[in-house]
Amino acid sequence: MISLWLTPSEDDRAYLQNIINDLASEYQAPVFPPHLTLYSPTNLSKDALKDIIEPITENTQAIFVTMHRLSQTTNIWKTIFIELEGAPDLTQLQQNIISSLSDPNPYFFEPHISLIYKEMPVEQKEEIIRNLTVRNSFKMDKITAVRTGPNVAEWEQVIEVSLA
Repeated sequence: MISLWLTPSEDDRAYLQNIINDLASEYQAPVFPPHLTLYSPTNLSKDALKDIIEPITENTQAIFVTMHRLSQTTNIWKTIFIELEGAPDLTQLQQNIISSLSDPNPYFFEPHISLIYKEMPVEQKEEIIRNLTVRNSFKMDKITAVRTGPNVAEWEQVIEVSLA
C-alpha cells in the first residue's frame, strides 16, 4: 500500500527527525521520516501517482502548519503526535488529492505529525508530552508517496515532488 504524505522542508525535516530519533532511541521504537499523511492507502502505480501529484504541486505553494498541541492516543500510528491547527490551504491540498483519485477510499483527515510509534501506558505518554518541547510551526514543501505497511523498517519512498 502507498501513503501520500506532505513532508517538511530540509531544516524542519532535520529538526523533527532529531525528535523522532531521540524518542525512538530512548523508548526502543522504530525510526521513520517526519510527515503529515494526506491520504492512505492507494495501490496506484508510480506513473499514475506522478500524473496525480505533479499537476497539484505546480499550483501549490509551500504550506506552513501550526501546532495546536501535543497529543497521544492508543492508536500506534498516533502514539504521540503534534496535532495541527486546521488551515484552508492544507485542507484544499488534501481535497485536491482526493478529487484526483479515480476511486478514493474514505479517509478521515486529521492533520498531525507523529513523533513515535510505540505501545506504551497512557501515563508514560503523558509524561513524555509534559517533558517535550516542540517548536510551533513547520514549513511543508513536498508531497511524497511512500510504500508503507506494518513494518516501518520496510517503508520505501516511491516519489517525492516539491511544491511550487
